[in-house]
Amino acid sequence: MNITPYSSMKTLLLFSIICTPIFISSCSSSVQNSTTDTLEKQIELQHIRHELWTEPAPMEHKTAAEFEDLGDQYLRKGDINRAYLHYVRGLGVESDRVSLLHKQGMLLIKKNKFIEAEKVYEKLLTLTNKDPRILTGRSIVFFGQGKFEEAEQGFLAALVIKADEWQAHQYLGLIYSQKQEYDKAITYFKEALAFKPNNVSITNNLAVTHYLNGDFNEAVRLLNGLATTTKNPKIYNNLALAYFQLGYYEKALDSFKKGSGNEAAAYNNIGQEYLSVRRYSEAIEAFDKAMALNPKFYTSAQKNLDQARRELSRTLAKNGK
Repeated sequence: MNITPYSSMKTLLLFSIICTPIFISSCSSSVQNSTTDTLEKQIELQHIRHELWTEPAPMEHKTAAEFEDLGDQYLRKGDINRAYLHYVRGLGVESDRVSLLHKQGMLLIKKNKFIEAEKVYEKLLTLTNKDPRILTGRSIVFFGQGKFEEAEQGFLAALVIKADEWQAHQYLGLIYSQKQEYDKAITYFKEALAFKPNNVSITNNLAVTHYLNGDFNEAVRLLNGLATTTKNPKIYNNLALAYFQLGYYEKALDSFKKGSGNEAAAYNNIGQEYLSVRRYSEAIEAFDKAMALNPKFYTSAQKNLDQARRELSRTLAKNGK
């Protein structure tokens, strides 16, 4: 999938599993009715229709299993739309085929189509209500809709049937981290990693949860390990925040530079961290550096600089200096 942290934790990033990686709270739990959303749906529908029209008609009758196999091939290539179309065609041949319905549901989840996915999983539950994959899939839908209590119960039910259902462990970690029950969250993330030891998302979320729980050293250890295998900027930004909490300011700045790919952004970021802990002189120096490197782009740096100067003046006045 893809929980909150914030002051200095405000920029800390968990990987949500469903949405674009950020944080649990960034996944919308409501259906948007805006003009933009409607337009996007119309464009997507037109695209799918185009795929249907341009897809060569099958030269011979295919079974549901054959359509499913074709869909799987497209899915392995990363072509989600064509995969989905072949799954739908397979369901046209065999409407109650559980494996096809589940794949259809998971692709709908991947596209954040939670209402449509919920209908698919409700149908699946009429066909099989003891399959942990189905319980997990429906719970992911609840999670995406912001129905965290229903999601929690569903994931726990899936684990009763199949203790190694790793996605259930993963999402429970996210749910308990959101509840600020960090010890529980850590336990579930570790269980998920036992089944998926090289999963970047789970490891990052475990590191962030350690951070939220005050164990900055463990967060640094885990994030440093990830930084050797991935260049994802969110990893470096999280590492920077953990280094900052430990007082390793030069390492924090270096990590911010790697995470932003922009030196001005790095100085602005570390300036915000100095500002959050009332180190106003260091914050001013960092914001000045950001402005010098990119004076036109960093209007936010100017605002932060002004705030740091005001706070420093108040502090000096209060101390009689």
